Amino acid sequence: MKKYLILLFVAAAAVFQSCDNNDDLWDAIDDLKGRVQALETQVDALNNNVEAMKALYNEGATISEVSETDGTYTLKLTNGTTLTLTQGSEAEAVIPVVSIDAQGNWQYTVDGGKSFISLNVNAVAEDGVTPQFRVDETTGVWQINTTGEESGWTNVKNTAGEDVSAVGGTVTDKFFDSVRTEGNVLYIKLLGGEELQIPIVEDFFCRIVTTTEGVQTFGAGETKRFVVEIRGVETTVVTCPEGWTAHLTEPASEQAELVVTAPVPGASTLGTRATANSSQDVAILATTGKYSCISKIQVESTGQEVEAPTISVALSATTLPTESTLTFEAQLSANADGWKYICQKSDVVELPDAAKIFADGTTVAGSSVTVEGLEAETTYKIFAVAYTGDLTSEVSTAEGTTTAIPADPNDYYESGVEINGVRYDKTSEGARLLEIDAGATENLTISVPNTPTVTFVGADESADYKFVMAPSTSLAVEANNVFIGRYADSKPTITLSRYLALRNPGGTVIFKNLTLDFEGVTKDNYMFNFSDSGGVGTLIFEDCEIVYAKQSLITGYKGTGSIGNIVFRNCKIRYTGTETTYVINLSNPGSLNLSTLTGLTLENNIIYSTQASAKNSAFLTANNQDLSNMTLTVTRNTFVDLRGSGTTVNSSALFVVSKFGSISCKNNLFYATINTAYPAVFALTNNYDTAWPTIDMERSDNISYGSQGWKMFSEISTAYHPSSYDVVTVPKVNSDPLTTCDPANGKFVVNPEYAAFGSTLE
Repeated sequence: MKKYLILLFVAAAAVFQSCDNNDDLWDAIDDLKGRVQALETQVDALNNNVEAMKALYNEGATISEVSETDGTYTLKLTNGTTLTLTQGSEAEAVIPVVSIDAQGNWQYTVDGGKSFISLNVNAVAEDGVTPQFRVDETTGVWQINTTGEESGWTNVKNTAGEDVSAVGGTVTDKFFDSVRTEGNVLYIKLLGGEELQIPIVEDFFCRIVTTTEGVQTFGAGETKRFVVEIRGVETTVVTCPEGWTAHLTEPASEQAELVVTAPVPGASTLGTRATANSSQDVAILATTGKYSCISKIQVESTGQEVEAPTISVALSATTLPTESTLTFEAQLSANADGWKYICQKSDVVELPDAAKIFADGTTVAGSSVTVEGLEAETTYKIFAVAYTGDLTSEVSTAEGTTTAIPADPNDYYESGVEINGVRYDKTSEGARLLEIDAGATENLTISVPNTPTVTFVGADESADYKFVMAPSTSLAVEANNVFIGRYADSKPTITLSRYLALRNPGGTVIFKNLTLDFEGVTKDNYMFNFSDSGGVGTLIFEDCEIVYAKQSLITGYKGTGSIGNIVFRNCKIRYTGTETTYVINLSNPGSLNLSTLTGLTLENNIIYSTQASAKNSAFLTANNQDLSNMTLTVTRNTFVDLRGSGTTVNSSALFVVSKFGSISCKNNLFYATINTAYPAVFALTNNYDTAWPTIDMERSDNISYGSQGWKMFSEISTAYHPSSYDVVTVPKVNSDPLTTCDPANGKFVVNPEYAAFGSTLE
């Protein structure tokens, strides 16, 4: 027996720590009750230390984990018990110092260890008790309890037989000389000079996990199972009270089960309540090498037959199904220890019974479970049982159906995309998908069906191929055709070697999210022609990059066709040639019906020439043509180095028409890197001798940069126009409105100072 092993001296309360003047603090506590309440931290630490040191004093105690915070050590023993040990600090109070004498009995001192008073209570025997301390609020006197009963509190006495007050006197010494860890050992050196050495064995533990605190209650003959966390154990021995049975299953993945069965009716232990007595303990003695630990629970039997638990399971009304999960909620009877389930597709023929669910099912912690990893758009059925020990309920079932996998919003084929108020996806009339696997090197020829078709063009960035239209001859478009790049973040390339003849009057032709490469057109001077018999109702280019090098992109050259509406939205239009060019050329219509052209819309485009020295260039030329039914909308576009179509004062402009219906021109940026003699936005070539277009714009709504300055209208005869059409200039800015102007690579970034003008594509 270790002689006079001093076990504990409590830490000072946090309220006393780091105080330079304790007198001021005590003066503020002007009544006894306040003083006693201020000692609560010391009292708690005192009792925790007594409990901890009793556990550590017993032979065989081993530690698996140690942590320290502000002088308080948290010790996790290998049997799962958690202890706290406070080293202590100064306090203006009398605090008992507790130790164990040579006979293994508890003793204490209130005079700093000069004399000890024995409690005549065994501290180290298996049935030893742990004294508890408190301070009486009414008297301020220390009290001790060695019986565990509420009536067992008695005042702490000094050697003279006097009550010991907690709120008088001064104690300035800490209980422990030092507490430290070195290697795999925790060292606790006491003020008396003796030192405890407790091994730290990180890879060795055996601890019983229970779902309820305190005594585990069983019905007559009932069996219960407890999880045992186990690591590094070489041998185990299980003991239990007389009449009970208990065994430990083989561990797997550092877990085993402790299976405990209560006696059948008539056994002598029925009805006896477990106490701190080894005859009521179910214990596991685990050893490894020279180390051992004992993990135990206390049990009692009610002697009554166990009633089977009940369970009701249902699909959750609050956690909704997803494409891969279903959540179910259970209601259990009060006597249920827990529940298990098996979830399988509802069309599976073999249904699990209660025994199979209990043996093979998944254990649930809590009243709900989310089953994961399920297939989309599939119905599943859950089978659940509650259990009390080994006794199970009847099977409860519920069904749920997973949702469809949500479409990727980046995938227009699956999720759909809206163009001019119409939604297109894989369910659209005539929908088809054209794709080539990664690594393909051969081009794919795209046909243009003569029935309504929505073509989604897939693009894999690793594939070295292009989609080709009209490989050798002109290609007639005789029905509604929509061509869409499938993925929003990738623009597949479609090339054109001959022009497309638009022969679907009143119909629709759309190009969306594509790179349209027309540089390979060698024979024709245009890419789209609606002058042949027919035409088109609506022609839309949206989110496209368009490259061409010939005279025009769209033309209506002679013939009897018609066109209704043209839209360019969020596009980059690049001219790479060196000759005169027009994006739209309607100057030689012959017998074309231009009265049907009701709208030309340009929204948020970048339109530019890579050859600053190119000849005349414009967006629209309809010289001497009457487009009085057309509404021209030009909003938030950036024009770079399109210099105008004419060579005279009254004809050089980006839009040259005899008559417009109405004009809206706002928030555009007109940019030139070369000096142009006659740059203007609009030219009205016939001087409007009778009717003038409706104008919806203010000159301040647009800006220009470079050249000699841009005019809103080219020179026109004042004899034929109202004063509101006086020639004005587009406001010219002196600082460069583009932070990046790179025609070779198609990069045009607007300076934040001019964020209200030009395209927002970059």
